[in-house]
Amino acid sequence: MRIIPNILTLFNLFLGCVITLLLVEDNLSIESISFLILITLFFDFMDGFIARKFNLESKLGGQLDSLADLISFGLVPGIIMYKLFMEVSSDPFLPLLGFTITLASAYRLANYNLSHTDLKHFKGLPTPANTIFILSLMLIIKLPNIDSFVKEIILDNNFLIFITILSCYLLNSRFKLINLKFKDFKFNGVNKYRYMLIVLSAVLFVFLRGVLSIPLILVIYYIVSYFAIGGKKMMSH
Repeated sequence: MRIIPNILTLFNLFLGCVITLLLVEDNLSIESISFLILITLFFDFMDGFIARKFNLESKLGGQLDSLADLISFGLVPGIIMYKLFMEVSSDPFLPLLGFTITLASAYRLANYNLSHTDLKHFKGLPTPANTIFILSLMLIIKLPNIDSFVKEIILDNNFLIFITILSCYLLNSRFKLINLKFKDFKFNGVNKYRYMLIVLSAVLFVFLRGVLSIPLILVIYYIVSYFAIGGKKMMSH
């Protein structure tokens, strides 16, 4: 039993490597790659859930989880942002700015490992959530019937620079956000806010054409966390 969480973490790492290769070679649609990213999210959720549920947590597992996340949710969004810059930039160096997201993710994960972890809260935006946010931008511009105005906003150097800086800041900010990793599925305590966030996200996803809802869901995540943790505590050291 003790090796099961680590095996799931290694599956996460393996898929992260595969996704990286597919993005670099550009031989699979972003929609298909998104499906693979969802599988990595599943493995990332399950390894921690099983470890907590059956008291199988270990220092090795914690370190391994961060190393896997650096690839799946650090390098992958960096490549996606790089490719977004490549869509619009004639500057050969500007797209490399996308990899500052990878650097910020590495810093966050290292800092997380050294800090006292709280099962109820994250400090700063988790790398999986940030990956979904960055991925949503690529998916939005690929929508067949997307408004040209929306596409023009996203495919703008200044906008992409702003999003890159914002992403790096949110990853390492002091804002406390509710931890979405369940220890059990009871409807009490922080779990109530987790379920609230899931329901609101599902409703928005249905009514806002799927990926268009993701940036708004991120805002909802911060709002729900504000009420779950409290405004003053949300910015505490």
